[in-house]
Amino acid sequence: MEQEEALKKARNMVLRFLTYRARSRNEVWDYLTRRKGFTEDVSKAVINEMVNYGYIDDESFAREFVSSRKMRGFGVLKIRYELSLKGLDSRLIERVIEESFNPEDDLIRIKEIIDKRNHNKRDRLEYDERWFNKEASFLKRRGFQDSLIVIALKEYDHSE
Repeated sequence: MEQEEALKKARNMVLRFLTYRARSRNEVWDYLTRRKGFTEDVSKAVINEMVNYGYIDDESFAREFVSSRKMRGFGVLKIRYELSLKGLDSRLIERVIEESFNPEDDLIRIKEIIDKRNHNKRDRLEYDERWFNKEASFLKRRGFQDSLIVIALKEYDHSE
């Protein structure tokens, strides 16, 4: 009976945990075992139930996560890193990244970000090394690839 109570309690906690946002299998595992102190057996049983019901799906989680982060202006490097922190399988990460990103789209997104950052400063904006380094650093922190950052910054038209 004690095992049944633990399973019931863990189920309820996981369902509540999943109402805030989608979670990876590893996030739910950490939540149950490390944060809530459930045994591995209880955690495995509840996670397997949730996977069977479709409440936990690492692939759809990864796709939603990538889409959300792209919309917020983050690049492939940062998103790949964040997915690995979520405990997703590296093959799954690479497959989702490969399907979701291409250099041409990234270059367009980088140019849009540069435009947005410099929209109100165009009249007093000078193309110099300091500006270039500042923008490159910002974009690098956002997780964009160096080669695309350099191309976008060199092609940026300051006169528009």
